[in-house]
Amino acid sequence: MSLEYLLSSSESIRKVLDKQPVKFVRAIKQETRGGKSEDRILVLATWRLYLFAVKVPTKVEVTFNFLEIRAMNTYPDFQVVIDTDKTTFSLRLQTQEQLDHVVNHINYALSRVFNNSIYAPPICRAEGDVPDGSHKFSPNSESSLEPPKTCGGFSETYAALCDYNGIGCKEEVQWDVDTIYHSQDNREFNLLDFSHLDSRDLAVIVASIAYNTWFTKLYCKDMRIGSEVVDQILHTVSKSNSLEELTLENAGLKADFPQKMASALSENPASVIHSLNLAHNTLDNQGVSNLIQQVCRLNKGLRLLNLSKTSLSSKGVVSLSQALCSSDDYSNSLLHLDLSKNPGVLSGEDATLFGALLRGCCADLSYLNLSKNSFSHRRGRDSLPTFRQFFSSAFSLTHVSLASMKVPPDSLRALFLGLSNNPHISDLHLDISGCELRSAGAAVIQELFPRVSCVGTLDVSDNGLDADLLAVIPAFSRHPSLKHVMLGKNFNIKGRVLDEILQKLVHLVQEEECALQSLSLADSRLRHRGTVLVNALGSNACLRKVDLSGNLLEDSGAKMLSKALQINTTLRSVTWDRNNTTGVGFQDVARALEHNFTLQFMPLPLCDIAQAYRGAPEKTEQALAKIQRALLRNNQTQRFSQKQALRLHQGLVTSTAEQVMERLCVRVQQQLCVLKSCEDGDEVQTARQILKEARNSRALYPSLCELAHVLSVDGPVKQRLDTLAGELAKAADKELQVVVDSMVSLCRELCPMSCSAAERLSPPLSSISEQVSIPRSAIRSALMERAAEDINQALEEVKLSVVSYLTNSIVDQILQELYTTHKTLLRQVSQAKRWDDVGTGRRSVRHSRLVESLDFPDEDFGVNLGIHCSENGGVSMLEDGLPDFYSKRVLPDRWGHTSDLFPLTCCSMTSDLLK
Repeated sequence: MSLEYLLSSSESIRKVLDKQPVKFVRAIKQETRGGKSEDRILVLATWRLYLFAVKVPTKVEVTFNFLEIRAMNTYPDFQVVIDTDKTTFSLRLQTQEQLDHVVNHINYALSRVFNNSIYAPPICRAEGDVPDGSHKFSPNSESSLEPPKTCGGFSETYAALCDYNGIGCKEEVQWDVDTIYHSQDNREFNLLDFSHLDSRDLAVIVASIAYNTWFTKLYCKDMRIGSEVVDQILHTVSKSNSLEELTLENAGLKADFPQKMASALSENPASVIHSLNLAHNTLDNQGVSNLIQQVCRLNKGLRLLNLSKTSLSSKGVVSLSQALCSSDDYSNSLLHLDLSKNPGVLSGEDATLFGALLRGCCADLSYLNLSKNSFSHRRGRDSLPTFRQFFSSAFSLTHVSLASMKVPPDSLRALFLGLSNNPHISDLHLDISGCELRSAGAAVIQELFPRVSCVGTLDVSDNGLDADLLAVIPAFSRHPSLKHVMLGKNFNIKGRVLDEILQKLVHLVQEEECALQSLSLADSRLRHRGTVLVNALGSNACLRKVDLSGNLLEDSGAKMLSKALQINTTLRSVTWDRNNTTGVGFQDVARALEHNFTLQFMPLPLCDIAQAYRGAPEKTEQALAKIQRALLRNNQTQRFSQKQALRLHQGLVTSTAEQVMERLCVRVQQQLCVLKSCEDGDEVQTARQILKEARNSRALYPSLCELAHVLSVDGPVKQRLDTLAGELAKAADKELQVVVDSMVSLCRELCPMSCSAAERLSPPLSSISEQVSIPRSAIRSALMERAAEDINQALEEVKLSVVSYLTNSIVDQILQELYTTHKTLLRQVSQAKRWDDVGTGRRSVRHSRLVESLDFPDEDFGVNLGIHCSENGGVSMLEDGLPDFYSKRVLPDRWGHTSDLFPLTCCSMTSDLLK
């Protein structure tokens, strides 16, 4: 062929191929059946071979994707024979180099599709001597330095499969994977990211994962997938040696999917699947049984198995039980088992789940969900020993859900007894909500739950406990490690009983040793009576999370919440919705959050917002904007300053606590005035000293805070951070030098000639390590502005907790001493009165009135001050007599985080009362 013709053909070929990159163009001979040959132009694109007719304008005579090739054989005289799905092509090139280029290009392209998988088809075979040059372009060659592919070369495989299937390659799919997935190092391919594409496009996407080594998880939830996609998922299961987790929850799978998946797994002995979630699909029990048996044969067994709401029956559970007991790999690996919402799994005569769990999964099973099933009442008593023994023997349980199972009292007792005898687990999440426990269950909780020390989270909501909560709540207070309690939907009571229960709850969360961190009373419809609990949140020092939604507390409840938030410093999350809150209520909460710097999370109350917006849209919108701004501020790095803490403390001194100190001081001062004519005995001197200390107690809290601040301005922590900043800067420079020197060495090893030339640059390669360093200001900023801020915040909390403890302790002692002094002086005043009556029989009017004003019964102080005289004359403070916010003494947690940063006991007394 002439050069002019080839040039003309090339232009014509480019027009036909449009934007496809051309990798190879040569004139060849194509042998036909009759032993003849025809001239053709061979064109290799990225994923496809073309044979063009030798004419201008040219046209495509033959084309096929490399994936259609089933075999490729080379012969002498530069011949290659290619077998495809449809026919065979015999092509003769002009030189050995051209033949090698064609063979290696096709092999290399296929290796990129299959990622050098063991399942890649070995299509090329050679007859006769093949020169060594044929390996020049092989991706497996030791001399090839191919850079790592983005996300395991997904985009290349996807493009090849799109070409093979004759559909357009979606650039958005490639961009999402190469950019978003890669930047986040995300190994979970989520089909929901591409739910807007049609089924055929999704099928090609899934097929691209079959030989991919980057993605280890395939996820699809609440999206129905078609048969084309399901077929490719099964193909991926049968081929992939990287896929570890498969989630197809509520994906509309057909009943025979488990059987098909079992067959697919049987074809892939190298499968590493260890997590399988087929929840919310109606599946055939026999297929599930076969799938479970097949899974048992896997090398690693399963770590997670979720068959929730799959119509699993007791027969399926029998197969699962047999699998648990028959395979050590399977039983020892299973960590997460979810068989919830399958009413038949525990009700059959042959259901032996807990026996199988006991024999097979005691060591490692951590998550067990059997909710919304039902116990076999016929076999219940017979299985109780096994049931109890499993819960006493499980080594790793962290979550157990028996919710909505109508648990009989005997089963609940067996559960508690088993857990109470289990020394291996702690901080267990136990969900027994909706189990219709009622009075019988409440009695079991009252009796046994305080001994179940391994439970850290308990959900007993919706159990009809109602009035029995009077006995249940004290059981929580006796529990040593309970942190989270859900009690909602248990308050179908009214009147005095409800008030008593709420008071017990208030007492529970305000106990000094209360370990509760979260409390949920959701959907309890407490109405206006629930405000007593909302009000108690102000002084609460333990709860960090509270859920009060669904209680119809209205704007009065929102008002109480706003007051509580202004003084509470421990709450981090408040859930408040379905409380009939209007725009006015939201405004109250918004104003409170302007002064609250610790609450960080408050979900949007969508129901109340919708209702409030209809009545007052502008007011509601403004209030919600303020709330969101305050929460955003609280989640940022700024913290309480010490001055803010002090101002908050001073603003919280309550009138009742103030009256306690003031009234005692006034009485003692009056008594001293009456006795001023008497000799100054020890009692009088003590009285004057205690009055002086009461006067000084006003400055106790701020003085201690100021002292702590002054001593910390340039304390050991700051000095150590300054030193550490310098040490870190030196360490960073040293690390950079090692890394840069190693990089330069590798460059010299791979490209010695170019590196020698680069030495003439400025700076030269050999001196780069001396030129680079991290700015000292960056390290200092990271330490002094970020780390130091968190450290100082922790220190401030500890210091304030100590200040609180010291202040509370001293003020308590002052009050006790004042009361003791008052009683002592009162006896002396009474004695002086008798002497005065006997001696003169006359008193001045002013003196008489002063003495009479001191003559009142002991009960007056007992009621008002909460102070009690013991039979032996001693004095004690009754916590029930003083307000909760005063009587609760705050102790630091191992001198760590305080439960209440701002004590309420430091009383400011007016100076004229102490003169």
